[in-house]
Amino acid sequence: MEKKSTILPEISIRNAGPADVDLLVELGKLSFYEAFSEETAPEDMADHLQTAFKVEDIKAQLNTDQSIFIILEIDASPAGYAYLQPETPPECVKDPDTIQLVRFYLRRKYYGRDVGNTLMKACIEEALSRGYRSVWLSSWELNHRANSFYKKWKFQIVDRAKFKVGSDIQDDFIFVRKI
Repeated sequence: MEKKSTILPEISIRNAGPADVDLLVELGKLSFYEAFSEETAPEDMADHLQTAFKVEDIKAQLNTDQSIFIILEIDASPAGYAYLQPETPPECVKDPDTIQLVRFYLRRKYYGRDVGNTLMKACIEEALSRGYRSVWLSSWELNHRANSFYKKWKFQIVDRAKFKVGSDIQDDFIFVRKI
């Protein structure tokens, strides 16, 4: 009997730099669309993609010392990214020295392949290395896959917030995790 060889993908993590602006814009738009297009009106989706992923905004974010962009690549192909930023948290986040996980995006074809864990681990390690003691984020209440993932990573829901996608006002959970 012949043995089948299983070739594991090469997964790499790296911090983004100024040269990655276009990649982050494209990967952000594509990942957001793949995750939410089925539940979002086309005009709201188009509006959000145009306003949330502007080259000049991401360029400015990349040019601050406090912003952290982490890119996940599989076999040298962009698979997702995370963006962390020390923003003033909502009142429900009581932890000191906290950083916001603003974006945590994976391409749909990588869902369920354990690569999200690799990206989250990199986020936690990077936040710890910079002296943060907790991470907070918001996630749409109907994004069951992501919410389950965050709970698996010991994030706890502490409140709710509103999030606008085009003209659609959505309800988000606010999660926090000590690190």
